[in-house]
Amino acid sequence: MRTEILSKVLQIFLIVLILGIFVVAGRAEDYKMPSSSMEAAQALPRGGNSFETAVKIKPGSYQRGVLEENEYFCVAGIKPGQEINIKYTFGAGTGKHGWGNLSLYDEDRTILFGHFDMVGKGGSKSITVSWLPNTDKDSYKYYIHTGYSDYDVGPVSFDISLTNYYDAGSQTDAGGTFEKAMSITAGNYKAYLSGEEAGTDTKDFYKMAVKKGEMLTVKVVPPSEASPSLKIYNSDRVIIKQVFAPNPGAIVRASLTAKKSEKIFVAVLCDGCGSKNVAEYSLGITIQPPPEEEVVLPEEEITLPEEGVPSGEAPEPIAPKEAKEVAKAVGKGIAVRIILWIVFSLVLLIIIGVVVYSLLKKKT
Repeated sequence: MRTEILSKVLQIFLIVLILGIFVVAGRAEDYKMPSSSMEAAQALPRGGNSFETAVKIKPGSYQRGVLEENEYFCVAGIKPGQEINIKYTFGAGTGKHGWGNLSLYDEDRTILFGHFDMVGKGGSKSITVSWLPNTDKDSYKYYIHTGYSDYDVGPVSFDISLTNYYDAGSQTDAGGTFEKAMSITAGNYKAYLSGEEAGTDTKDFYKMAVKKGEMLTVKVVPPSEASPSLKIYNSDRVIIKQVFAPNPGAIVRASLTAKKSEKIFVAVLCDGCGSKNVAEYSLGITIQPPPEEEVVLPEEEITLPEEGVPSGEAPEPIAPKEAKEVAKAVGKGIAVRIILWIVFSLVLLIIIGVVVYSLLKKKT
């Protein structure tokens, strides 16, 4: 009896154990730690103490404890149309508060951005800067200067990233000069300008071919805070049309008819246009073909045949005015002939009637 009870208990235990294994295996995926798309922050190397000794770093996330008073880094390989974004976050360091600073310089060591801020103990502050270059160079290098003033800061972190703001569906920036203008055709495009305080990409030049008589219409739709201008140049780089936005966010439109077949330039400018950040705008270009011209035959090709022209000889050309007079005269001649034929017929009928009447009278 005891053996049977133990056997049944053992069977029940095994069944529960097996079911438990399946349940745990089936739910295992629900207990996995979520994967992160962000790479783990790297240790920020110690920067140089001058431009000459700046330490090269790549876009990514960095962190460290306390910073030195002055540290220089550089980021290279930035292409035209790529915006560099830097976010610097710092704490109070070892004191009751800390003063952090962040400055950005171009390759010529000209300052582009500079800012410092104070943070209290236990808190943190962030300083951000973004910069969008133009096509003056094929590649850019920027210097980052950071550190502290009077009171140290830490811990610190740097997030450096690149954002592509390429124009008109390309893989680069539309040039800011005639020589570097981007070739396009009629269509609708998205493009970008840096605005006043976010870079040097303040002009986009495009070039395209038009034929004589075609009507060209260019439409620029800016963001609500921007007031761009639109200029169209002929192949001699002379302005043939220009329009300025009357207020921020206004749509700018220009139309013209091509006086000859040539290559023209379309320029969208946002230098002092009111936008402080990157301004995305839409560019629409339409071309209508010239209207069909009415075909007019030359005067010397208009001829009318004349009576009396010998066979085998071509009649001499008659001017339109003379042709009308000839046609009028011919018409009059035909009318006279018809009237004479009617009169002749009536006279003939009268004569026949008289003769018949005389014959009948004699017989009676």
